[in-house]
Amino acid sequence: MKSNQVITGIVGVLVGFILGFFLSEIFRQKDSSLVESSVATEQDLSQLPEGHPTPELMARLRQLETTAQADPRDKKTRVILGNAYYDIGRFVAAIPWYREALELAPEDVNIRTDLATCYLYVGDAVEAVKLYRQSLSSDPSHAGALQNIGVAYFSTGHFSEAIKNWEKLIESHPHYHRRKEIEEQIEKAKAHLEGETP
Repeated sequence: MKSNQVITGIVGVLVGFILGFFLSEIFRQKDSSLVESSVATEQDLSQLPEGHPTPELMARLRQLETTAQADPRDKKTRVILGNAYYDIGRFVAAIPWYREALELAPEDVNIRTDLATCYLYVGDAVEAVKLYRQSLSSDPSHAGALQNIGVAYFSTGHFSEAIKNWEKLIESHPHYHRRKEIEEQIEKAKAHLEGETP
């Protein structure tokens, strides 16, 4: 998301902060058949560049795309495609599938939150925040939306908003498995605020 709200250091922050910590959380179901069908042998993997999807996975994705295109009302396959592209780091490719799924299920907070996270990954924090806010208007305690809207605000220098959402996450999910890390990020955001010129 590129706008006047995106500060100069967003790329470094997103790479160092988001990729290293927060956005490893994925609040959505996995399709086991997709995962099983995409596992390559050790020999296959040794011949591919690091991080490159296996031929089996790409073939399975093409099959799923054909299935989705044949049925414009097939939300499940669209979500699976969005999830699969998300998981291999192809966020631009994931976005249209999540958008189509969301059109079929506009009240689905998980789809909207995953779509928002894709926008955050591609650098569009403004669109991400807009979508996270919509998720939170439907489900104010949605952990994924609270966590990642905090990331979006932090990355754009809106530290007070980041703190507010992360504190709400801890309050609504007191036993959250990443509570300690989130508390550390809150302290970092507070340090940024204290360093600001009044």
